[in-house]
Amino acid sequence: MSLAPGLLGDAGLIGFLAGLALAGASALFVYLAMRRAQRRVLARHAQLTATHRRNHAIVEGSGEGVLELDNAGRVRYANPAAAKLLGYEPEELLGLDYHVLINTQDEGEGRTDAVRRVRYTTNIMGGVGALLRRKNGQYRPVEYKTVAVTEEGAAIGTVLVFRDISERVRIDNVLKEMQATARVGGWEYDLASGRVYWTDAIYEIHDLPAGSLIDRNTHARFFSAADFEKLTAAGRKAAESGCVSDVHLPCTSARGRKMWLRIITKAERRNGKAVRVYGVMQDITDLVNAERQLREARDFLDLTLDAVPMPIAYVARAKDDALIAYANKAMEVWLGCTREAMIGKSAQEVFSADSIAAVRPHAPALERGETVQLQMSGLRNGMSREWQNHFVPRLGVDGELLGFFVTVYDLTEQKRLEARLLQAQKMEAIGQLTGGIAHDFNNLLGVVIGNLQLIERSVADAPAVSRRLHTAMRAAVRGADLTRRLLALARRQILDPSVLDLNRQISSLTELLQRTLGDSIEVHLALARELWATRVDAGQFENAILNLAINARDAMPDGGRLTVTTENVRLDAHFCAAHPTIEPGEFVAVSVADTGEGIEPKILDRVFEPFFTTKESGRGSGLGLAMVHGFAEQAGGLATIESRMGEGTTVRILLPRCLEEESTHEDTIVTRVAPGGSETILVVEDDADLRETVVTALSQLGYQAIAAANAAAALRVLAGKQHIDLLFTDVMMPGGVLGPALAQRARELRPGINVLFTTGYAENAAMADGALTASEVIQKPYRNEELATRIRNLLDREARMA
Repeated sequence: MSLAPGLLGDAGLIGFLAGLALAGASALFVYLAMRRAQRRVLARHAQLTATHRRNHAIVEGSGEGVLELDNAGRVRYANPAAAKLLGYEPEELLGLDYHVLINTQDEGEGRTDAVRRVRYTTNIMGGVGALLRRKNGQYRPVEYKTVAVTEEGAAIGTVLVFRDISERVRIDNVLKEMQATARVGGWEYDLASGRVYWTDAIYEIHDLPAGSLIDRNTHARFFSAADFEKLTAAGRKAAESGCVSDVHLPCTSARGRKMWLRIITKAERRNGKAVRVYGVMQDITDLVNAERQLREARDFLDLTLDAVPMPIAYVARAKDDALIAYANKAMEVWLGCTREAMIGKSAQEVFSADSIAAVRPHAPALERGETVQLQMSGLRNGMSREWQNHFVPRLGVDGELLGFFVTVYDLTEQKRLEARLLQAQKMEAIGQLTGGIAHDFNNLLGVVIGNLQLIERSVADAPAVSRRLHTAMRAAVRGADLTRRLLALARRQILDPSVLDLNRQISSLTELLQRTLGDSIEVHLALARELWATRVDAGQFENAILNLAINARDAMPDGGRLTVTTENVRLDAHFCAAHPTIEPGEFVAVSVADTGEGIEPKILDRVFEPFFTTKESGRGSGLGLAMVHGFAEQAGGLATIESRMGEGTTVRILLPRCLEEESTHEDTIVTRVAPGGSETILVVEDDADLRETVVTALSQLGYQAIAAANAAAALRVLAGKQHIDLLFTDVMMPGGVLGPALAQRARELRPGINVLFTTGYAENAAMADGALTASEVIQKPYRNEELATRIRNLLDREARMA
């Protein structure tokens, strides 16, 4: 048996031989034991070699930089990652002082070198905030660890492991900037210690220095008691239930700045118990202010649109349907539906089927962005209406139809006013025509009536001739009545208004009404107690009632009942909106109702038109109701009519209330006594026949009458020396000088002279300045007795005043 010297070595062989000599027989046993020990050493050496290769491969392939430093801090090994991060070749790093390569956060004044510190301990030191100095001079932030290397308990060096955290630092900086921009930060409340932890952003939000001591009581001072209780309740709820709470609360910063905070709270729970509450806090003052401004702008817009009398709605397009998204108050009234009941509903549920059908053919035009206008009519709130719809499309940025606005322009009032304007224009034209005719016709009737009266006195002893004269006189009076109706129709008659109790006026007419209507018609009066007074022309009022009574008689050929009713009424804005010629207020109403045949609805709106009549030819002039209507409007009131076929008709006259005391009204029947006198009267009349008739009549009464054909001739007389007691002049005369102007010049030439006007047609221009009153005017045609009475009254009044 031989032993290879390489296996045991010289020392081993000598030991073995010595052992063999000493041990003798046990030499073999010892040999075998040593062989086993040698094999274990070889196996361990092989294992360590494999581990070393594996560890070396790991270090070489690691993405983290690894530097092995000796006790002096010089590099004696650098892995590829360290060389790459530092910008060196691995061989260039060997022997370099690590201070040239990296500055840890522990270095500096008052601090100990981290590598030196770790050299005397077995702890692993770590940190962030170190700066890596690359070969090109650039710095990069790193996170590092230091590990002491020891051998048999003695430090032989240090391993420095570092990682590039540039991206994390960049992200952290971005996050900080975002938090600063959004004014949002994190917070934490430790339930065990009661400590509050804030990030720097929250300190900034509260205008506090970073790191100031904050506890629950300090935080409470930034809120009102009620708001802090809400915050506490939110935290308690999050801790108990584990849910996330989100509250918005007003707050006051340390500098007194008012703001709003959004505080999101979440709890960390362990073993079913909350250990801390944390979350984020954001300054949302700008958002709250913006929302308030938006809300105020929206409210202002809503108020503005609600103040607009035009109905407005917005219909939003939604897939295959159209939904009501907005409606103003006027639209609520127009549709008779509240906004709450409309918003979110389909347009087909809100608008009528006729409206939907009318707009559907115009859908392509709306798609093209064109405004659509449609004329419609129908019932709205129980009333017949005409209106115009405007559909204004709203398009998106891509030209797609998003919806459309609907505006409604009610044409009902406009149409009604147009009809009234047309009627007024027609009445104006008729008034111009009839007024001119009445003026000339009254002159003719004045000549006829005046001369018939003159002849009547001379043939008093001839009954046959006298009867013919009476027949001619009745015809002339009927003609005069016709001209009065024409003037009433044209609203051009001169009224003599006085404050009246209409109950008394109607009561005095009862006997006349009964005689006019005959025994087959019962006259019934329903007069209101304490009826208000009104200011009207008594004669015109009586004529209006008689006209209505005659119309009622014709509507009741087989007899019936005529009821005259009076009452006090207050007209409101709703009624006056339908009758714009009058204003709301207090009125006296006189209604004349019959039980006759009634008037067909299709012609009811035309009964107040002049010359319109439902009577047979020759039985009516068509001026009765027109005269009533004209009288009511000229008195500041209104006439209305209601009728039902087979039930009768009611005409209602509304006259304004007068607060003055009732006037003493003389009987309107002119006496046939013609008083005379001896005074001098200047008669100015452009119609030669009428002028001659008046002069003759006055001369027969004892007056000295001087004739003048026009104002110029009258002024020559007035400028002379002859005494004149009274000027009797026509209102309308040729030559450019009217009666009122002549009277003014006359008073300048003859102060105190009496003036009496006469007219068959009073132009607005002549009456506009209020120079003439009814007491100063006698209307053509007049009877000689009436003229004599008016002249005598004027002259006697002057004598009494003197």
